[in-house]
Amino acid sequence: MENFCYFISWLCKGNLKFIKWKIESKRKPNWVELPRDITRMILKKLRVIDFILEAQYVCCEWRNICKDPLMWCTIKMAYVWISTDRCLCHSWLNKICRYVIDLSSGRLNHIFIYDFGDNNLLEYIVNRILGLKYCSIEEKKLNVYEIAKKLPQLNELSVSYCREISKDFLEAIGICCPHITKLILCKWLHKNEEIDEDAFAIAKNMPQLTYLYLYGNKITNVGLLAILDGCPHLKWLHILVCPYLNLKGSLLQRCRQQIKYFHFN
Repeated sequence: MENFCYFISWLCKGNLKFIKWKIESKRKPNWVELPRDITRMILKKLRVIDFILEAQYVCCEWRNICKDPLMWCTIKMAYVWISTDRCLCHSWLNKICRYVIDLSSGRLNHIFIYDFGDNNLLEYIVNRILGLKYCSIEEKKLNVYEIAKKLPQLNELSVSYCREISKDFLEAIGICCPHITKLILCKWLHKNEEIDEDAFAIAKNMPQLTYLYLYGNKITNVGLLAILDGCPHLKWLHILVCPYLNLKGSLLQRCRQQIKYFHFN
């Protein structure tokens, strides 16, 4: 009996606090009561589609955060299966993308679009976001030439697997977007494409480039030499899956000397 009383006394002196702490630590946090800044940080981690279709309906506070243009300075959207009908998926994603562009109220400066979209969406973007500085597009059906004509403030452009990528497009980018410093170009190797046409267009029209990424390009040693001569500010150069390039000897040495971060595969 004495041992039992001693145990109860020991429990009451301090261990009840420990047990209470353990219980409280296991309780789920009340997300609605978090400070606004922390809530904004958490909501920014969500995919755009999850935020728009679900999170904003949790409470009035989250709804108000969704309407804040500063939440939409950067938009990243990729194709997701929200319906078994692929065409319907594209339609919904286009509508959601337009909706968040409107929410940005012109504050948008970075946009990433992967595996969805059409020329109407691209036109919608360039007509409303004149200050867009970074654009990343991965959709083979888009007419990316529209970007060059309507986005003079563009600093960085990433284009992947778009059929309209050509020397004319690259020339237009260089002429119409004089502030561009970063170019990422991913292509399929086309049989009808002329060797080095992209390289010559880049070298001639983008002397301000500091970052260049080429994937699946018909660049040769001659084209690479033209880029090294025409883009004296280039610090990052990544060349991948370019089978016409035979990099060795003095040209390889020059790349290593002139380019701070050089990657060739």
